[in-house]
Amino acid sequence: MHIDAALDELIARYQSAYAQAEVPLLTESHDDWQAPIYGKPAEEDLVTWQPVRQAKPMQFDDLANALEQPFHPDIAHFYGRWFAADLNVTFDHHPLVLLQNHCLEDGQRLQANLAGHVLMKRRLRQPITLFIGLAEESDDLLVSIDNASGQVGLEFVGQPQHEIVADSLAEFVQKLTPRVVD
Repeated sequence: MHIDAALDELIARYQSAYAQAEVPLLTESHDDWQAPIYGKPAEEDLVTWQPVRQAKPMQFDDLANALEQPFHPDIAHFYGRWFAADLNVTFDHHPLVLLQNHCLEDGQRLQANLAGHVLMKRRLRQPITLFIGLAEESDDLLVSIDNASGQVGLEFVGQPQHEIVADSLAEFVQKLTPRVVD
């Protein structure tokens, strides 16, 4: 299965899980952003949200050229398919948060963070990885894509991947279970 189809299925399963649990999709709103995912105000700084397909997928070519580092194509599909809030999921009984972007401005912030991550990896002389999520069990445990192979693995900040969990991003996404957070 292609990564786009896997992401589309995950988004559909995610919305369905929340609908079945009768729990609204909520996220923090950012006043500076005109995010297409934002719905009605809920409580405090929270708003309802719905995923929105990106009309023009976010591009990573300029960032890759600036870093003189081609990016694995899956990263552009992962961050360029949907505008969404971060997704709470489970992988092999482990709670994870898949990072997403709310809008173009959020995507620019994400790209700046990815650039910092790549520069850190270079400085540490480690294989280049690109983060896609976080483990809830530990603040410094990242879910990342190996830029050369496309394998999805786990790494602590500042360390190389120590465990490969899937041979591809599509395989990884297919194994995720949406996790309803109230």
